[in-house]
Amino acid sequence: MLIGKKPARLLAIALTLCFGGSIVRGASDEIAPPDFAWWREARFGMFVHWGLYSEAGSVWNGHFLPGWSEWMLNRKKIPPAEYHAELTPRFDPVDFDADVWVRTAKDAGMKYIVITTKHHEGFSLWPSAVTDQDIAATKFGKPKTDGGRGRDPIRELADACQRHGLKLGFYYSLLDWSNPDYLPRREWDTRPTAGADYARYAQFMRAQVKELLDGRYGKIAVLWGDGDWEHGAREHTSDEIVAMARALQPGILVNDRWAQSGDYATPENKIPDAGLDRPWETCMTLNGSWGYARDDHDFKSAAVVLQNLADIVSKGGNYLLNIGPDGRGRIDPESLAVLASIGQWMHTHSSAIYGNGRALLSVPEWGRWTLALTSDGSAAINAHLFSAPKSGVLRLDGVIDDPTRVRVLGGEFESPTFRRKGPDLIVDLSPAAIEMIAKSSPHPVIAFDFASQPKILAAPTIVGDERLFVGSMIVRFFPPPLGATIHVTTDGSQPTAHTPAITPNAQGEYAIAIDHTATVRARTSWQNNMSNGETTINFSRSELSPAQTCGDRVGLDARVIVGEFETVPASTTFDSSKQSNTVESVTIPRGVPADRFAVQLRGMIDAPSSGVYRFEIASDDGSELWIDGIRVIDHGGLHGATPKIGDVALAAGCHEIDVRMFESVGSESLTLRWRPPSITKFAQIPEQSLHRRLNLKSE
Repeated sequence: MLIGKKPARLLAIALTLCFGGSIVRGASDEIAPPDFAWWREARFGMFVHWGLYSEAGSVWNGHFLPGWSEWMLNRKKIPPAEYHAELTPRFDPVDFDADVWVRTAKDAGMKYIVITTKHHEGFSLWPSAVTDQDIAATKFGKPKTDGGRGRDPIRELADACQRHGLKLGFYYSLLDWSNPDYLPRREWDTRPTAGADYARYAQFMRAQVKELLDGRYGKIAVLWGDGDWEHGAREHTSDEIVAMARALQPGILVNDRWAQSGDYATPENKIPDAGLDRPWETCMTLNGSWGYARDDHDFKSAAVVLQNLADIVSKGGNYLLNIGPDGRGRIDPESLAVLASIGQWMHTHSSAIYGNGRALLSVPEWGRWTLALTSDGSAAINAHLFSAPKSGVLRLDGVIDDPTRVRVLGGEFESPTFRRKGPDLIVDLSPAAIEMIAKSSPHPVIAFDFASQPKILAAPTIVGDERLFVGSMIVRFFPPPLGATIHVTTDGSQPTAHTPAITPNAQGEYAIAIDHTATVRARTSWQNNMSNGETTINFSRSELSPAQTCGDRVGLDARVIVGEFETVPASTTFDSSKQSNTVESVTIPRGVPADRFAVQLRGMIDAPSSGVYRFEIASDDGSELWIDGIRVIDHGGLHGATPKIGDVALAAGCHEIDVRMFESVGSESLTLRWRPPSITKFAQIPEQSLHRRLNLKSE
């Protein structure tokens, strides 16, 4: 059943649910593609976690609970009725000023805001027609005729973003610890499940997302889902929700937490080592909690945040930095101080951030490079100096074109001059400049301006990401800059100018064939000068793992154990499991504890064809994938819901599969996708490809 509402809203509920929260479109209607133009230009945004948990401040019954405050209901095992009864009357953010929030973000150089309209606790920050657990239940949001203040913070924030020119995005949690129809319940939740209906909950979600996106809050740029790990896209009705979002808000960006890949990836509290091969955005806390936590004062400095920002932009990503206002709507003084310092730096250095992306230069030991391309065709390579170069020299390896000028953003020290050494640009820093760089906090930036996009004699780039092969494979390289050549060795030796250059084949491809395990090293030359940049990649030849007989039952056997883990348990550890059941896909089985548990899923996986399979496992926390007794992916340790990939060569037919993961505290998630041979994108593993089989061997 839906949570009850006043009679005045019953018609709205009925109409919303009769249409399933979806949009009826004509056959000729076209859905606008995701609008990435503003997003890539912005690069820097503010995440805001705000809800009933902000009033608690991670304090319950007088005791402070370290960690993520927005997870307090679950971590303290508070009955939802008690949680809402305690905090809803207290939540009265009289100091909330949307203009202050938006100006704070804008002054810090942020271009967009994403706010938690509903987190896992189940409280909606806007007056929703389909629940009583919303802002209208508080004194702050209750109509003035009923003795309330009659305010809608989402409305006020939307209006303020429009006034100040910031984009607005809505976070929405698919997970809901309070809704009576949400399943599975936490193991400590004693509410009866009889009558609960997840399909009805999915209908409720669609109705709420429709309210957020139907135009009442104007143009919404981002729909940021979260909490999708307990159900698949079909149960969430993700296709319908995303289609509705795109129809209601043309060009809207949808993230990857709707049990679908979405428009962009969202690594959490982590910066990928080399970026990702798709649009991505790192979301990160400013201290140790997403929501307001009264006694958490471990804030990142402005220097650290700005180094993170430069690192992320240098890898082609966006940075969504979180704040957690308190229950009165105030941003804490420590966050304000950090954001103000960030804003001071951005005021004079933002040209090295906005619209910037990867520069095809080797990552230096002293900082990062970013590249800006302008609409008039000019460009700038920006050197972000986290520390003074040990050599006292900046080297732009393989930049064939000369800059029109070199300048120091912000004028911290005198602009240096450059000289050329073969294909490389060299900048000698003066002792005064080196001393200034060493003392700088936040970091200085030296910009190299070019009349057009500079030609860079970078390390050769290999097409594709296959590293394991059966039989033989073709290794293809992107064509080098005009007038340059590629030199390759396969025995691990360094290519030189005397190494024969690759010539294009009949198809115009720069490629070599290998039929054995090899270390491929490649360098580029220009006018007989070798680039310093080098590509070194190991390729491994493998035999197909032989197939076995499939089981006759669909699904996987699941075993659960309880305890404190920092590494993925061995298979034999699960022999002590007192909780065993089955699952239809690679997912966390129902009925696990809220925290501190480990799961093993065992069975068979049916490979439709012979060849190299790539698997991607994403988990929070550590996980491993074993196939035919071989560990294909080791994704151990404590981390957020980040993905990791691994390859294995499989003959067509069934193979033993063993997936293990553990959860410490906080959120938990587990997904496994594959990329079969000759397929270019990851896909969900069909349920019919998973088979149960007893007495599987341990590793």
